[in-house]
Amino acid sequence: NLYMLSNQVHINIEKCVYIHFRPKLNHNEQKTCARTKIIADENHIFLNNNKLKKTNMARYLGIIIDENLNWEGHLEHLEQKLNSSIITIKRIKKFIPQEHFNKLYHSLFASHLTYGISAWGAVSNDKLKNIFHIQKRCIRLLFGKKLNFDHAEYYKTCARTRSIDEYLAPKEYVLEHTKPLFTELKLLTVHNLHNLGKMVVQEHR
Repeated sequence: NLYMLSNQVHINIEKCVYIHFRPKLNHNEQKTCARTKIIADENHIFLNNNKLKKTNMARYLGIIIDENLNWEGHLEHLEQKLNSSIITIKRIKKFIPQEHFNKLYHSLFASHLTYGISAWGAVSNDKLKNIFHIQKRCIRLLFGKKLNFDHAEYYKTCARTRSIDEYLAPKEYVLEHTKPLFTELKLLTVHNLHNLGKMVVQEHR
């Protein structure tokens, strides 16, 4: 408090919360480690005689931090944001020339995917699985050579215009492989984007 007063720093008390970070220990270690014990009611944090609210998750500069630092809250929020970006791309895609699809991908999708990735991108591949699936879905939508359920053209074929043989023919629902698309377009997967982010951070140290 004295530091803030001397440096004329003003904080909105209503928006201030705190998180108690604890190390992940086994059952026996939890009995002896003081850092794992729940803070008692009389040990709350006060600022200007105002008691700060304790929370297990908070947003800081657009990144959701949780008390276990497993980034699950941020990943769930990111999935929703990326899916919303795909919906936006589907709506405006037909009005954008194909030569600008790369810019469309980087501006509306990759910008969200790469934000803060040096912090949360180190999670396991299993936790990144859904994010990677959404990224591949966006790549197929913009750059894929085969139509799928995300393309409006996929639903334009009228059943009355098809021959009986075409109607009875087995349908192909196999999604296009995206690895050749990533290679051809020189795009990075979410895993490699994190590695690139680490390299950039290290260069600026």
